Amino acid sequence: MMGPGKGLFNLYKWWEKNHPLEKGAYHTLLIMSSTTGKKIIQFSYPVFLCWVLSVISVGMLYGLGTGTWSVYQNYKTTIRANCLERENQLTQVKMEDQKQEIKYLCGQLKKLQDQAVYIQNYLGLNPTGTDKAKGKIGQGGGGVSEQFSPQPLSSHMWKKQTIPSVPDEVQPIQISHQNISRLDKDLEQIIVSLEKRQYELEYTPSICPVAPHKSWISCGYGMRDSPFTGKRQFHAGIDIAGWKGTPVMAPAKGKVYFVRNWGSMGLTIKIKHNSTYHTTYGHLLKAAVKKGQAVNRGEIIGYMGNSGRSTGYHLHYEIKKNNKRIDPFSYMVDWNSNRAVLAAGDK
Repeated sequence: MMGPGKGLFNLYKWWEKNHPLEKGAYHTLLIMSSTTGKKIIQFSYPVFLCWVLSVISVGMLYGLGTGTWSVYQNYKTTIRANCLERENQLTQVKMEDQKQEIKYLCGQLKKLQDQAVYIQNYLGLNPTGTDKAKGKIGQGGGGVSEQFSPQPLSSHMWKKQTIPSVPDEVQPIQISHQNISRLDKDLEQIIVSLEKRQYELEYTPSICPVAPHKSWISCGYGMRDSPFTGKRQFHAGIDIAGWKGTPVMAPAKGKVYFVRNWGSMGLTIKIKHNSTYHTTYGHLLKAAVKKGQAVNRGEIIGYMGNSGRSTGYHLHYEIKKNNKRIDPFSYMVDWNSNRAVLAAGDK
């Protein structure tokens, strides 16, 4: 195999043979010492060699430049690839976080939808969607099963509810504007209904007008033998007996519209709670409110007495619902149902 040096030598011989060197076709290099008497060294080389060395130098410089540029480009490409890899990893992490967040939001939306339907069923509203309107709680003619009866929605009931599982493949339709708008309308309907129910409850008689531990029921609602004539007659309220001066309370919010002596009922107070409920309190010793005064549930309105036609200290308590007298006992939720009715006659 012919090496580079031998090849150049052969090329030179070919050139010398075919292009005889004329005089002056050589360059002479003289090396002289600054000291006198020293021998002068002389080198002669053909002009062709200069051209060959120039070509070789240019080729080497070109190769070195090309190689350096390639290394630089590879370095830039490597750095860019590393940056893209890091960006890709960050993007993957963000996408995974967003996917998990979407799953969580889908679960929360499903939970809110289920709770909205549950509350709507409990309140007797019409849930959005025909499939959710089935099986309303407490609706229809049948009685409620003992195994399941609607209870007030307390905080521990919500804690028992778990977030529904969400499929691995998140479907954007689950959090669509349509579903969110529907849920918003459902919740708005629930809020309006709850506010209405809250208003109704605030103005609905619900407690005993006399503290149960300070009183007892001496006569119930309905037909009885009159303590004065012995004949059967209808008793339009209940009689709650107690000590003289026992405080009498308003069983709900309302406005006093009657305070005066009223025949056999003696000193009487009447309260209008709303357009549905009116209550009456008879045989009082003293009134603690005036006509036109607003009262709250539990506020003292008077004191138990024996005024009017009465045989003892007690309160005659009546409730009218839509201008019809009803049994007040069912509206005294704080009364112990195990307490006995001590007498059938008026005290």
